[in-house]
Amino acid sequence: MFGFLASRRWALRILAGLVLVAAFVRLGLWQLDRNDQREARNAVVEANAHRDPVPVEDVLTAGTPVPADQVWTPVEAAGRYDVDHQMVVRLRPLEGQPGVHVLTPLVTDTGTAVLVDRGFVAQGGSVASVPAVPEPPAGDVEVIGRIRPSEAGRGTGGDPGEGVIRYVDVDEIAQALPYPLFGAWLELVSEVPAPAEAPVPPPAPSTDAGPHLSYAVQWFLFACIGIGGFVFLVRAESRILREPRQDSRDRERSGVGSGT
Repeated sequence: MFGFLASRRWALRILAGLVLVAAFVRLGLWQLDRNDQREARNAVVEANAHRDPVPVEDVLTAGTPVPADQVWTPVEAAGRYDVDHQMVVRLRPLEGQPGVHVLTPLVTDTGTAVLVDRGFVAQGGSVASVPAVPEPPAGDVEVIGRIRPSEAGRGTGGDPGEGVIRYVDVDEIAQALPYPLFGAWLELVSEVPAPAEAPVPPPAPSTDAGPHLSYAVQWFLFACIGIGGFVFLVRAESRILREPRQDSRDRERSGVGSGT
């Protein structure tokens, strides 16, 4: 009945169908993995982001990556901003508007510095241009910021010495600075004294679940539709091939009946 499945035409169809369904399943599993990562990240945000600030030295160590369970923890640090080694981080849009983030080392009283993302500055022209950025407060300053891990593994994508980078790779940035760096950076929450003009503060972390689970369901539905469509085609082909045989039998029966 289904001997036609061994034909070259159907063998190619089966192979293409298997590849397509496997791709849909793989994409669905990938979206489930992304959803698990998002849930784990949100759990850390909910556990840490609204805690009372603790001294930066209680969480971070110079040259050592921050533990994963301490990301987003608010910390407080005191020192002086080093404007001479200030950098801008390119391609950091805010609500669809192109711009940069201002990354300024804060040299603490211990001599170890922490990179502080002071916020967003819009770009009025080309995304390749570097806008003028507001100066940080002069003299002693106290900051509170949320811990962010180093964006390691990709390099800075620029030249920290020239003051323009793409990624906050703490280890690479540390090589361009004359003092040690804590192994993570901060998103600024507040600073005292506040400057007369400041970048737009980095937004608070969101705990939105994102679309990954719904995307996974869609990919698995596509896989089911693919399997159902294949079964439909097989049944339709089988029915088409049976019809001539059935017609032949009907004619034979009709001929036998007329002869009697």
